[in-house]
Amino acid sequence: VACGAMSGFVFQWVEALLFLLLAIPLAWLLRLARRRRTELIEVMGGGMATHRRLRDLLRVSAFVLLVLALARPGYAPRQESLSQTGRDVVFALDVSQSMLAVDVAPSRLETAKQAIRDALRTFKNERVGLVVYAGSATILCPLTYDYDFVRYMLEQAHTRSADFGGTTVQSAVEKIVGQVFVSVREGVQDLIILTDGGDNGSQVPVVAEQLMKDEVDLLLLGIGDPDTGSPIPVVDSEGVTTYLRSQDTVVYTQLEDASLRDLATLVPGAEYIPVGVRPFDLGQIYADYVVGRDVSAPVGDTGILVYQEAALFFIFPALLLLVLSECWGANGLQLGRAMMCFFVMGSLPEVDAMDICAHNELATASQLYAQAEYSEAALMFADLAGGAKSSALTPSEIATVRFNQGLSLIKLSEAESDASAISSLNYARQAQAAFLAASRASSQMQRAALRLEATDRWMADLQQRIDEEAEADEALEAELQVLVERLQALLEAQQKLRQSVNDLDVDRRRPKRPRGSPPPEPIVPPEDAATNAPIFVSKQQLLKKDSLSIEVTMKGLDAKLAPSPMENSPAPNSLLAEPLKLMTEVLLSMQMALERLSAWESWPAARSEQQVAEQTIEAILALLSNSSSDESEGDEYDEMYEDEDYEYSDEMTEDMSSSMSMEGDFAAVSDMQSLPLPNYSAEDILMEEQGNLQFRQQQRAAANAAKVEKDY
Repeated sequence: VACGAMSGFVFQWVEALLFLLLAIPLAWLLRLARRRRTELIEVMGGGMATHRRLRDLLRVSAFVLLVLALARPGYAPRQESLSQTGRDVVFALDVSQSMLAVDVAPSRLETAKQAIRDALRTFKNERVGLVVYAGSATILCPLTYDYDFVRYMLEQAHTRSADFGGTTVQSAVEKIVGQVFVSVREGVQDLIILTDGGDNGSQVPVVAEQLMKDEVDLLLLGIGDPDTGSPIPVVDSEGVTTYLRSQDTVVYTQLEDASLRDLATLVPGAEYIPVGVRPFDLGQIYADYVVGRDVSAPVGDTGILVYQEAALFFIFPALLLLVLSECWGANGLQLGRAMMCFFVMGSLPEVDAMDICAHNELATASQLYAQAEYSEAALMFADLAGGAKSSALTPSEIATVRFNQGLSLIKLSEAESDASAISSLNYARQAQAAFLAASRASSQMQRAALRLEATDRWMADLQQRIDEEAEADEALEAELQVLVERLQALLEAQQKLRQSVNDLDVDRRRPKRPRGSPPPEPIVPPEDAATNAPIFVSKQQLLKKDSLSIEVTMKGLDAKLAPSPMENSPAPNSLLAEPLKLMTEVLLSMQMALERLSAWESWPAARSEQQVAEQTIEAILALLSNSSSDESEGDEYDEMYEDEDYEYSDEMTEDMSSSMSMEGDFAAVSDMQSLPLPNYSAEDILMEEQGNLQFRQQQRAAANAAKVEKDY
């Protein structure tokens, strides 16, 4: 970083000027050496002259000049972009379902992807970004020189990359102009849109005005048969291919380019090419499109302040003074030796400032790697290999830069492996691309080939780990599902037992007596009460035994699902921590019901405890259902929303009302308990939550896609 004013002469490394203090002891040492030499000559009898004081003065002066050159003097500063040449190119890829049509083999979407890959092969200094859009737009890759990363993100583009369906070019343009392009690069920004048309709701004049305001050049490519419609194949999870339907009719789509032609007409310099179903080379199309256009502009705050190096103005005089000091002996200047030294100095090679800057950045990146700052090192290596300074590096040096970039990414992959195997695999894939680039840059880079083999093994291990974790998650999910089924069976058995106790009991309720009337007759127990009580006790004991078994299963699952505690932090609660607490309450309620079922007089209290156990089991089921629905909300509820025949039923209200009726058991016992919660089943609670979530999703989707008539 330069120190000093924006203009004039400055020293870019001011700290080096401290070395000037060494000139004082250097002059003293030279003076001392000259005096000792004189004394030695006198002791030896004289007759021999020593060198002149001018020689020491020349040496000290040369040292001062070399220190000044070391401080990197500079003048005539200028703001220099990190990318001296090259335009900014953003590909806007239509990922609506109509792009799956196969009138262009293998499909419109795959053809558009291949066209982008072809263009990337021809790029050198361009910064590239990638945005996908349908009814809304998503940025997959910001502007970057790392074409391998662009290719990787291009592979991830599919029809589910956008939030909702339809085709709206306006959403893509607003996202790109507002969040991808840089305002100070106006005039060297290109937007390439690959689509099959069929725009839903875009305001073409507004889009054109926005592009003209930000000086964005536009290239439109229409893909698809403009005359004959093609069906849209849809492959389900079982691999069965059907065709997209709308209102029980197969949808046929063709190139609808009316809005594209209008947009190209309104934007100056825009060009629309209806490629249709014929082969095309996007790289050549773009090369022809940018002929005669500017290819350089600043990148705003990403630029650097560059001074014209003035070190040579100090180095050459310093060398001259050193030559003169060596050639100026006791008898004067020796011209022959001086001329030979001047000839050698004149043959010294010139130093390129860009080469110095590039090698300085390479040294900085290497230092970051040595300090374990792998993320910053990887970014700096990527910028150095793909930016303007790469022209100052030899192919061998570029291979070294790419190789070091791969090493940094491998370190990041290893650091992420414990936390997330998926994130670690992504870093490993980027490292693989860097090692490949190193091998392409220099065939002598044998280390890159060795690292490729090691990286392949590492990626295979990560993929195996991901697969094993997925299998383990599926196994745990299956165990959790079995647990839920056992809890539901326990709930149904407890409800059935309570209903049996209630049915085989007598009505203990008594009507209000007028004051002064004789006392009511005592309640007579049923004749088979003594026979049924042991049966009820036996059944309740079996239910308690099942509950204990379920509790053991829950503890085993809790040990498997417990998250690893973070360092210097308390252990987090697991998924089954709260259900286990509730299961303890279930066992307590069942034990109390077991004690009360042995005597007919306490059957009402037993039924109360049984109902408390039922409600606690329902609470456990609700917790487990909410946990599993939170994990699968993105998939499960999206499928429910996509089902056009799904409707929210009002029968739930009637079921809830009927379930709130009480049997009157609590009035017959003296040890009254607090009124229990309404007797909702777990299915009722989950259905209500699903209905509420569906309503919220419908409202949000309606707000986002209110004007989209065709979501394909």
